[in-house]
Amino acid sequence: MPRRRYILIARILHWLLAVGIVAEIILGLYGDRLPYGAGQAAARTTTIYAFHKTLGVALLAIAAAFAIWLRLGPPRTGAGRQAVQRYGWDHALARLVHWGLLIAIFAVPLTGPVLHGNGPSWGYAPILWPFGDRIPGIPDRFASHPAVAAFHIASWWLFAGLSIVHVLLWLRRRRQRRKAADGALPLLKVSLDARMVRWAPLGGVLIWLIFAVVVA
Repeated sequence: MPRRRYILIARILHWLLAVGIVAEIILGLYGDRLPYGAGQAAARTTTIYAFHKTLGVALLAIAAAFAIWLRLGPPRTGAGRQAVQRYGWDHALARLVHWGLLIAIFAVPLTGPVLHGNGPSWGYAPILWPFGDRIPGIPDRFASHPAVAAFHIASWWLFAGLSIVHVLLWLRRRRQRRKAADGALPLLKVSLDARMVRWAPLGGVLIWLIFAVVVA
């Protein structure tokens, strides 16, 4: 497949995730402000959470497609190694944030169906699809645990923070590319950066493990 077409599809999946995640956070925050008791108010809240939950499952599917697409992409040229030399610490940090976001788009949506489908203490909201709402093999005792609710509710703070850093690093890289085109960008040391890039997946996992321990 031509690299231009691969990049185009990757960008489409990326922006579908970006816009969908913003909408998902807005729905979740709005639903948190609604009463969850009985009657018409409860029905409205359940409807909002149903859309929230359905969108989350859809984003989970898009995230899986995005991860597979990135994996199946054409091999990179030597420009990747030059980028580490050229951009230094911000490239390493960008990889760490990338993995933090990649783990988040799986971890956060997965805890939503657990919380709303299995957790009797939280309430109930259906997924708007014909495949049922409960996740097989998840005990109610785990789904109704306060730590699951705390993680899912607070996770958007970390997700938003990582997203902001992601955008800032993208802007910085764009500016650095312009400087490089003018020949005004000095080369930086790469030894520490190379190690940080190599350990970025583990770093992304540690970010969310530490966050889970803190909020739980």
